[in-house]
Amino acid sequence: MGSHVGEHVDVRGWVYLVRQHGKNLLFITLRDGTGFTQVVARRGISGYENLANIHREAVIRVVGEVIKDERSPYGYEIRAKHADVISPSSPTIEEEYQPDSSPEVLLNKRHLVIRGEKTSSILRYVAKVLKYFRAFCEERGLVEAIPPLITRAACEGGATLFPIKYFDETAYLTQSSQLYLEAALPALGNVYCIQKSFRAEKSRTRRHLTEYTHAEVELAFIEFNELMDFTEDLVIHIVQRTLEEDERILKKLGVDDLKVPKKPFKRLTYKEAVRKLNDEGVPIEEGDEIEESMERKLVDQLGEPLFLTEFPASQKAFYFKRKNGDITLSMDLLVPHVGEIIGGGMREDDYETLLLRLKEINANIEDYQWYLDLRKYGSVPHGGFGLGVERTVEWILRLPHIREACLFPRLINRLTP
Repeated sequence: MGSHVGEHVDVRGWVYLVRQHGKNLLFITLRDGTGFTQVVARRGISGYENLANIHREAVIRVVGEVIKDERSPYGYEIRAKHADVISPSSPTIEEEYQPDSSPEVLLNKRHLVIRGEKTSSILRYVAKVLKYFRAFCEERGLVEAIPPLITRAACEGGATLFPIKYFDETAYLTQSSQLYLEAALPALGNVYCIQKSFRAEKSRTRRHLTEYTHAEVELAFIEFNELMDFTEDLVIHIVQRTLEEDERILKKLGVDDLKVPKKPFKRLTYKEAVRKLNDEGVPIEEGDEIEESMERKLVDQLGEPLFLTEFPASQKAFYFKRKNGDITLSMDLLVPHVGEIIGGGMREDDYETLLLRLKEINANIEDYQWYLDLRKYGSVPHGGFGLGVERTVEWILRLPHIREACLFPRLINRLTP
């Protein structure tokens, strides 16, 4: 707007707020999808009567001059010369929801809530994170691939699969695109994707979704420490770009303590983490899973990202490469306020070993034969990871719940709208 000061503009948008000042002045906050601005309309302008009885979410056209005014919430405003109502809005809009309505009401009315200034800013930032992720991958020479969402075999384990009817067969919604990205490596080189993943986890925490945006990377000819270095660089890139380009969003959401993480991120093995938790009075034994509250205890005190590495094989999927028997070359990246936002590691690249792992979990070998073929025909050391986009946004914007980072969240008890 600042580049148009003194110019006459013709804008169309939705009325976000309307406030009458005395008998002769209207202040209208207008939203056009790119942002918000204030319109000032005085009695006597052409079409003033059209605005007299409008309600929130009415669609209007305003012709006027852009003025710089520090009293305006946006620093600029449009002094209207002419106004038309393109589409009225029902007065019942005021009954739909209030900002302090219950979470259930706000989710039921999500199709209206997303029009708000705060929520639309969050959703706009989600798009920015995807942009930053893509830019980083492209700069590193990765190629974007588009794996299928419908699969025949599990990637992460059968307990969290969503089965669907696929003609005369049973298929599943993907838990991760990793296996297909591995297949793409010999064809495309290092690859990435941004896809939806689905987990039928009956979790009611503030960081769980049944459908989420999964930004995944798979890299060939790489070692474990190099994989973690790559992960660090990605997270730093996203935070750095955010601080450079998204000051307005951060300010709107009250985020004033975001800093670029310093390399190298602290790294703790699973065993070291268990000992540290024990030292702090947390009852956990080797072999137990490190739960969300324990992740938070480890990382919140640190105040910066933390790698947990080398998890027991019993806690990780069949495809993880192992060292020393039952220890996997795996890593989770934890961040303050949320816990895990990235999970990954090295993939088993030996045919016989991978076949044994599949037999150990009683998998249908036929379903995985194509995956085994990757180890028969030109196998190389490789690894990768998946970043949960909504969790990343929850962390950076300090959101109280992951549902705020979704256009239309899918939760254990939420399938609409």
